[in-house]
Amino acid sequence: MRVGIATVHTPGIHGGAEFLVDGLVEAVRAAGHSVHKISAPFFFEPIDAAGRTMDQCEAANFLPFGGGRIDRMICLKFPAYMIRHPDKRVWLLHQHRSAYDLYGTPFGWLPGKPETDALRARIMSADKVGLDGAAEGSARAVYTIAERVSARLRHYNGIESRALYHPPANADEFRCEEALPYVFVPSRLEGLKRQDLMLKALAACKSPIKAVFAGSGGMRLHLEAMAENLGITDRIRFVGAVSREDMLSLYAHARAVFFGPLDEDYGYVTLEAMLSAKPVITCRDSGGPLEFVRDGETGFVTEPTPEAIAEALETVMGDSARARSLGRNGRDRYEAMNITWEHVVETLLADIPAGDGQRMEERR
Repeated sequence: MRVGIATVHTPGIHGGAEFLVDGLVEAVRAAGHSVHKISAPFFFEPIDAAGRTMDQCEAANFLPFGGGRIDRMICLKFPAYMIRHPDKRVWLLHQHRSAYDLYGTPFGWLPGKPETDALRARIMSADKVGLDGAAEGSARAVYTIAERVSARLRHYNGIESRALYHPPANADEFRCEEALPYVFVPSRLEGLKRQDLMLKALAACKSPIKAVFAGSGGMRLHLEAMAENLGITDRIRFVGAVSREDMLSLYAHARAVFFGPLDEDYGYVTLEAMLSAKPVITCRDSGGPLEFVRDGETGFVTEPTPEAIAEALETVMGDSARARSLGRNGRDRYEAMNITWEHVVETLLADIPAGDGQRMEERR
């Protein structure tokens, strides 16, 4: 089968979304299919740049050619799913969040600006056409990478979908070794990841708990200054972007992992920690991690306050036997959830009887 994988990319950025695309391409090839990757450049600034990428994707019309040389098209990111194809399936990473759940927050567009309000209206209208299955060339089936993404799609667009989980890159490389007395905090250093919350929690701890922060980003100087102001610089390390082997080692030797972002789509950190048999501390508003972390069983789910996180940190760092038990439970839970690329490819490429695309049964 000839399979198209359509996405967008921002030149110079290679993060979780790019790892997903690479993994899907490799998995489809491993299943014996040929792959055609279609990727349009996408920029967040200036504001009208998103509109220009929408124009480009909407103009990519495969309908007159019966799909051309592509039998099935899998679309991943906004606005790639606006490409028109007779057998299009969407596996949605997330929508344009500035126009949806981040709209009216410090992390998204502010209401009342004509330029962004007009673009938001266009995006929401185009999403409805491209994803609801009613229009010619729209998706025959819609999947998402997590229940959290499905919930947003249902809330904002009234569209049902089904979550389809996938493993992190090189999942078989993660390991568990002797735990050392530190909490691992891996992620990009940016506001939505809330490393500042972790710093405040460390300062609120009664015992001198140590933490290692891995990742690069625009918030590093701010976070380092915050740590100094909180008087905890002797207990934390910012190691920046590290090699793959160093990352695996930091996971393997951690006592626990903290990952408390604000409303994350999916969150590879959670799965990587579970593969490393480490308990995860997350927050009740962290989104995707809540689909994997069970409070008191595979880690802790706390209120997003320094005091609540500090209590969880004290518990897991003060009881090594319990930390090991929580970590083993996390690894067992991961194994039981059938999080494999084989399952992803089989689901995305499954035959859909003519006229059945977007049936409710197909999405549940």
